Amino acid sequence: MSSTESEKPKIDTTNIQGDIWPGLPKRYEELFFFTIKDEPKFRNHLAAFIPEITTAEQAVQDKGKIRQHKIEITKGNKGPELLNLSGVNISFTSSGIGKLGKHDLKAGNFENGMLADLRSGGPGGEGRDNPEDWEERFRNPNPKKPIDGVILVTGETRASVYTKLHRVVHHFVGILPWNSSIEGLFTVEGNVRDGENKGKEHFGFEDGVSQPQLDGLDDDVKQGEPALVPPGIIINGEPGYRTKQPDWATDGSFFVFRKLQQYVPEFQKWVDDTAPEHKLNSDQLGARLMGRWKSGAPVCMTPWNDDPSLAKANNYDYTPLDKQDKCPFAAHTRKCNPRADLSHPERFVIMRRGISYGGEVTHREWKDHKTSVDRGLLFMCYQSNIANGFRMQQARWCNMDTFPPDKDQETGDPGPGVDAICGQPNPPDTFDVSLCDGDSKNCRINLKVCVVPRGGEYFFTPSIKALQSLTKK
Repeated sequence: MSSTESEKPKIDTTNIQGDIWPGLPKRYEELFFFTIKDEPKFRNHLAAFIPEITTAEQAVQDKGKIRQHKIEITKGNKGPELLNLSGVNISFTSSGIGKLGKHDLKAGNFENGMLADLRSGGPGGEGRDNPEDWEERFRNPNPKKPIDGVILVTGETRASVYTKLHRVVHHFVGILPWNSSIEGLFTVEGNVRDGENKGKEHFGFEDGVSQPQLDGLDDDVKQGEPALVPPGIIINGEPGYRTKQPDWATDGSFFVFRKLQQYVPEFQKWVDDTAPEHKLNSDQLGARLMGRWKSGAPVCMTPWNDDPSLAKANNYDYTPLDKQDKCPFAAHTRKCNPRADLSHPERFVIMRRGISYGGEVTHREWKDHKTSVDRGLLFMCYQSNIANGFRMQQARWCNMDTFPPDKDQETGDPGPGVDAICGQPNPPDTFDVSLCDGDSKNCRINLKVCVVPRGGEYFFTPSIKALQSLTKK
């Protein structure tokens, strides 16, 4: 049941950064990672920068402009050119927020960072992510120049993003080197794929669908869809979940960034070779591993054939919960959002904001079945508690053979298996998944690692009021 109008939370959308909700419109995105080298100057520069930040209210308006622009194109009143809209948000690591005098954020090992969390058995779960796979810039940063923050810039073209980012960085760097308050460490670029691949990640599946809908911000959900999520699950200090964070953190959110490299030709070759062994075709096996077809249609609603008319459906009905003939227990969508497999799954949802990176697979790569170009997904998400959000999903759900729980009577030992898409091996444990074959009989399939984490970090995305307070010593 959703809240009545009188009961709905009153949320100040002018105080929330727009990528948290409703998300910054983007076809291109650049993340500018920086270290703070002069704290007093940075405070002054931050004060001048705050008006550039895209709030939730502005992001809603921008999305409305895009919708209206598309309507005008359909009517023939406008040409097909894209609107010139850009978005900007800023987030800080524990070290960065500490340099500005705040040391009281405690959430899922945020204070130690992702790498330390990983080495202690955090996001990988039992050490399943291998730090040696990480890029040097994330795995071995200069202790004198830590990652203190990241600025996100989004836009409709790569050129517009570059132009906006140049203006943004100028706030902090200026023309003369002795006036700068930060040092840029590196940038990471993402882009929505073009043409028929628009909206799809590199394995070819529709991405970003089935996002949680927040009570007080989003419209009421349709019958059969998950109930509205209390906004406090995503946004600190809002109703529905109290994270015991300091008052200044209200209307902020913890931001997780992770670079995931995808081995696309290897994945497709493995699917093509493996599917016939289990009386399935390649599309059927791929859909069972992902939990939805490439169009986005849930496999639990249409188990044997893709149905693009269900591409936006959000009614993932996994009943009966002790059977997996419609959707494998270890399918990616079910592992990351088990819905009825848990009594209160809404407590652990995240707001995903990922974007693809890298170019399309080349003819040579397809021919050789071998990746030679770096591509994949820039995984990004928001939550009010990293332990209940990202860490729960990655460590306790994706990489645990026994999750969802109490399924071993159907699957046999050790249980459903790891996440069929992004699970990571942990030798000598088995690295496989249970699912139903083409005869609807349970079988186990040995998986191939085709998604490799290459680095990441934990950040906090403050509210506008919090940013204003950070400009004062």
